[in-house]
Amino acid sequence: MRKILSVLLISIFMLSSYAAPYTYDDLISIMNVSNIELLMDDEVIKSATYDLNEAKGSYSPTIDLTLSGTYMVNPPSISRESLDSIMDQVLNKENQFASFMEGMFNDFDKLQIIDKPFMYMAQLNLTQPIFTWGKVTNAVKLYEKLLEIRKIEREDKAESLSVELEGYLGGIYYAESILEKLRLASEDAKELISIAESGYENGVMLLSDLNEARLSSSELDMALTEVEAQLAELRENVRKTVGSGISDDEYEFTPDEERYYAVSEMDRDELRLRAVSNSNSNILMASMAVEAAELGKDIASGSMYGKPDIALQVGLGYTGFLGNNWDSSGDYSLNLTLGLKTTLWDGGKILNDVKRAESQISTSSLTLENAKSQLSVALEDSFRTMDLAKSRISYYQTKSEVLNDDLRLIETQNASGYASESDILEKKIEIYQNEINLLTEKGNLMQGALAVEYIAGLR
Repeated sequence: MRKILSVLLISIFMLSSYAAPYTYDDLISIMNVSNIELLMDDEVIKSATYDLNEAKGSYSPTIDLTLSGTYMVNPPSISRESLDSIMDQVLNKENQFASFMEGMFNDFDKLQIIDKPFMYMAQLNLTQPIFTWGKVTNAVKLYEKLLEIRKIEREDKAESLSVELEGYLGGIYYAESILEKLRLASEDAKELISIAESGYENGVMLLSDLNEARLSSSELDMALTEVEAQLAELRENVRKTVGSGISDDEYEFTPDEERYYAVSEMDRDELRLRAVSNSNSNILMASMAVEAAELGKDIASGSMYGKPDIALQVGLGYTGFLGNNWDSSGDYSLNLTLGLKTTLWDGGKILNDVKRAESQISTSSLTLENAKSQLSVALEDSFRTMDLAKSRISYYQTKSEVLNDDLRLIETQNASGYASESDILEKKIEIYQNEINLLTEKGNLMQGALAVEYIAGLR
């Protein structure tokens, strides 16, 4: 019985967990494994890792193995008579050298190999770079730097997407609230039209009053359509950013308005310094790109004319011959070679490579300065967005208090017969419109604060 109860409890928990809407953190977790852009960045990191491993491989020796077999249809050969004739000629000329040669050819069966038709050969070469003027070491440093840039680039993309996602979710929150206010205002506007039509028919209202009521209702309907379209676009952006087919009712989010206000009150000079420092991922990547360009110049300079690369090559080989009767003979060879290689002139290509690398350093430095300038401009623009939004929020909040006081007064006057029902409806519509303006400015404050957080590296 206890086991059955445990299974039931687990099932209930799983069902309740499944039904629970995704939070912002849940969506971020899904995004990190599902977003197409992030998955592409993961592949870029893999490629950069392979490049680094390849560069590190230059520290190790290169080992080549060559195997070959040759069948000679008409192999050259030498007979005993020919050898005896050669020996006689040598004996007649140089007795001392001839004695050496005679001893060498005493075992003719062992030395006679060239009349065998099949030749086979194996050659194993090991080449180890010894000194390359830093090209190998700098290449490894360069690819390490590039890999680090790619990783930071991926982190920055994830951070950028998380900012966009919060903006979309916050936009949905405010858009849904605005949509609710518009629907309420639209209902009151339609009731106002009904009153105006009745008043016009009874001669107590002018046609202009009726037309104004109709126009107001039409404007509200148009605003409803626009906000619905914006809301659909925001929800589509959430699905695209998260990278999965998440439904609209599977997540919920409430903007952290206190945090946005806190960001707007932060020390502006400190934020300006952070925006152009390595706290910003874009500045960090641009700075590292300058370092990478400097390493590229060092690599190009290492190939300058007259700078020899030094390498040691060890060669182990074996050459054998096989006869028709499967008799074989052969011998091995072992060679140690110390090689020096340098380019003396190539038409100026190396010089151009060095100059190109110097130009790349200048370009990277300019890119860094340009990034600082653009980020500073974007930061100041975000400051203005927050300041203007805060000013308008304060205004609309004050106006909301005034309008609600007016509504209470009109309702009191209506009870006493000094105000009409249409006066109440018109004031309610005005209150809804003011609330819509207030929600819009709260959304603007959110967007400005999110931009500041991202630019100053506060997230």
